[in-house]
Amino acid sequence: MTEILSAARDVLVEEGYPRLTMRNVADRANMTAGNLSYYYANKNDLLRDLLEAVIQGHMGDFERIAADRDRSPQERLEEMIRHIVIELSTKETSGFFPALWALAAHDDFAAAEMTRVYEVQRNAMARVIADMRPDLSRKDREILALFISASIKGHTMFIGHKREKASAAAAIANVAAFCLISLVLTIDPATIRGV
Repeated sequence: MTEILSAARDVLVEEGYPRLTMRNVADRANMTAGNLSYYYANKNDLLRDLLEAVIQGHMGDFERIAADRDRSPQERLEEMIRHIVIELSTKETSGFFPALWALAAHDDFAAAEMTRVYEVQRNAMARVIADMRPDLSRKDREILALFISASIKGHTMFIGHKREKASAAAAIANVAAFCLISLVLTIDPATIRGV
């Protein structure tokens, strides 16, 4: 089954959602379409398992970083920021997540999975921000985590795999870490709330 999900991920990342057909996945997995249908009755069943498998890996990374109490909160937030930026330059992330975003507009399951992965990411960030800034309210920490996540994800179209500025990913990670950590350390609640 791992080979099937790997083949499906490769088709989605390399060829896009329209090419994610049972036939193309079977070909990529070196099996017949009939054999594939033994494991997955249809494309939706396959897609659900694929989304869960890929997303589970991404969520685990953030939980691991947030839970690492051997490092300071600032070091953990920096690792999260760098992790996200550098991941943007990978083929899997550059291909998978834009396909998920597009699919989420038409598929409730994909939309729920997308919401879940970003929620886990933001919650992990908010916990680390709470360790850095216990003076901020929960809502303020959530706003900062949302801002950080959205600010970084916007770079996908520029530094994603084979994009025009892909070679700048490490420098972007440096700038993002510096700016976003400085923001968390210095922003006051009144600025967040606009009062």
